[in-house]
Amino acid sequence: MKRSVRICAVAGGLLGLSAALSLSGAALAQTAHYPKGQPDIPELSSLPDWDGLWERDQDNVWDNRIPVGQPQVPPYNAEYADLAKNGPPGPRGSAFNSMPGYMSMLFPMEIQVSRMQVTIMSENKPARRIYIDGRDHTEDTLPSSEGHSAGHWDNGALIVDTCCIRDDTRLPGNGPHSDALHITERFYMRDYKTLVDEITVQDPKAFTGSWTTEKVWFRRADWEPIEYDREENDRDRPANAGARNGGE
Repeated sequence: MKRSVRICAVAGGLLGLSAALSLSGAALAQTAHYPKGQPDIPELSSLPDWDGLWERDQDNVWDNRIPVGQPQVPPYNAEYADLAKNGPPGPRGSAFNSMPGYMSMLFPMEIQVSRMQVTIMSENKPARRIYIDGRDHTEDTLPSSEGHSAGHWDNGALIVDTCCIRDDTRLPGNGPHSDALHITERFYMRDYKTLVDEITVQDPKAFTGSWTTEKVWFRRADWEPIEYDREENDRDRPANAGARNGGE
């Protein structure tokens, strides 16, 4: 009798868990929207060779074109300039884990290109997905920290449109933004070893104009990613590391 009761309890728990997962399905995924009704997937042979690791150029700041020591702030209107100065920062994590600050990489950037999407990753960030299969944003697209990115190829360049960024995230410098934040990007190869991302940020509710920057990365074909562990950042370098890597 005890065994029957125990089995029923376990079965009931599993059924409850299954029901809970079913009810929460909307929070786990959303339906892709294809304006023409079906995906428009590029041929594999037409895709560029961007796979692998890339190292950022210059300092880990929003805009390396601005001299060191000068403030790097968006073109805020009066209302948002006051919020940036006197209000609390956005409560949702680091500005460098949400767009557009996501593209300011502290660690190497890894890119994987497939027919459906371009995936951007780094050792201390969630993955960013840029869909290239013809899908678009909708009014029902759920806001997220990285936003919803839809792109297309144009003569070897990747043109990306990003919307739906949570309005409680921070801009580089920890400044605020509104729910109207919108980002466009143009990724292209300057040469075989150099990848450029031209970024334009607009926010009609918070800005008086566009906020732009240019990110540059260098291909590191012989690098591979390692685990990011904050608790081991002060560990000693192995004595034989140089020999393993071909050094002295």
